[in-house]
Amino acid sequence: MASLCFVLMPFGVKTDGNKKEIDFNKVYSSFIKKAIEQAGLLPVRADEEKGGGLIHKPMYERLLYCEFAVADLSFANANVFYELGIRHAVKPYTTVSIFEANTKLPFDVAPLRALPYNFEAGEILDCAQKIKDLSDIIRTNLDAQQAQPDSPISQMIPAYIFPELNTLQAKADSFKEIINETNNTKQQIRSLVKEWQQWDVKDKKAGISDEEKASNEQEKMKLTAQLKAIEKAAGKGLKYNYDLVYALMGAYKTTNAFTEMAAMIQPMVQRERKGDIYLQQQLALALNKTRHREEAEQILNDIINRYGADPETNGLLGAVYKGLTDDNAADDLLAAAYRRKAIKAYLDGFDADPRDFYPGINALTLLFFENAEDPRFKKYFPLVGYSVERQLEAKQNNYWVQATALELAALELNETSAKQYLAAALTCNPAKWEKETTAGNLKKIYTSAALLQSKEKLAWLMTCIEKLG
Repeated sequence: MASLCFVLMPFGVKTDGNKKEIDFNKVYSSFIKKAIEQAGLLPVRADEEKGGGLIHKPMYERLLYCEFAVADLSFANANVFYELGIRHAVKPYTTVSIFEANTKLPFDVAPLRALPYNFEAGEILDCAQKIKDLSDIIRTNLDAQQAQPDSPISQMIPAYIFPELNTLQAKADSFKEIINETNNTKQQIRSLVKEWQQWDVKDKKAGISDEEKASNEQEKMKLTAQLKAIEKAAGKGLKYNYDLVYALMGAYKTTNAFTEMAAMIQPMVQRERKGDIYLQQQLALALNKTRHREEAEQILNDIINRYGADPETNGLLGAVYKGLTDDNAADDLLAAAYRRKAIKAYLDGFDADPRDFYPGINALTLLFFENAEDPRFKKYFPLVGYSVERQLEAKQNNYWVQATALELAALELNETSAKQYLAAALTCNPAKWEKETTAGNLKKIYTSAALLQSKEKLAWLMTCIEKLG
């Protein structure tokens, strides 16, 4: 069994607050992961956890039991430094630090021997050489005869006695087995999701009969049942296996199994993971998708009342009110009231962080539907447009970026651009629920645009909606 190397680093696209932007997922996949594997180790990277609170048990296990660690200090990420401090307190060797060359390292870690790299135009410069450099450092430090102390504690306090972790070898071996078992289970989940998507594609084929559709649906239900069986097999330990929780959550979303997703998360946020904001948000998403909108509204409002507005929570709350708008379509007054609440929730979320375009585009779509002459529409349109424009180059394979650009083009009634972004969005292999969300927004745009132009002139927009169906 290969030795484990834990990677301490930020997730996703982060900025230094100025002009520098780094896609850390790409740094990991194109550079760090390959260097670790080249050194003969198995990379272990925690799934992104957006919830706040203390580091969880699996994180401590990784910091204690992984034979090696690589810490990316770029942008002085607080979580990374906290984890690095724990690692330095328990192991004098086997932790390598790296950083993006433009990062100004804080005083306390500046003396560390760290490997710099350059991330420019979405790529690691001289990537092959950097992979070799990092791999060589790891190999050197794995050799007990050549390894040099990397913990400042061992250098500054020679009398400090590091804990004897060898006494925990049995636990460490068990931890390795859990990691490998989880990775195998995640691969099984990915295979089931891929098979579900293949059946879903068959549903879209022209000329398919009702009998074939029913048969395909039965096959998809069997695959969802297999996902549920994996969850059940994990038993009580699932609530502590965050990698597996997030893998199952992603699978349930992709396969439209939101009832199963809510049933998995709800007990966790009521007990062991009561303070996990991210899981609460995901529970609200699942409840909204299953039309338990009042429960979702309560969860999201509780988060906002406690922590303030933010794009994610307000975006989900806006979606709840948008759902309530559709649910009450037969009552013009009630529908209009919910639509206004949705617009406010979205705008509050966008104002909290204009870099996140998601709540902004949803507010624009609803404003256009209600009254395109609303001054807020004219105010926010260029702001959302700029936010999307900044993301288009860095995230060309991100469905939501392309779909948002599509919606902006539709709001401008720009047929050429809309078709271009539709094609780009579909190449991102979006989940069914993602396409349905975009189609729903485009339908609202179509409804209002039909008051300005004939159906013949808007045929292209209807085609876009149909291709997302």
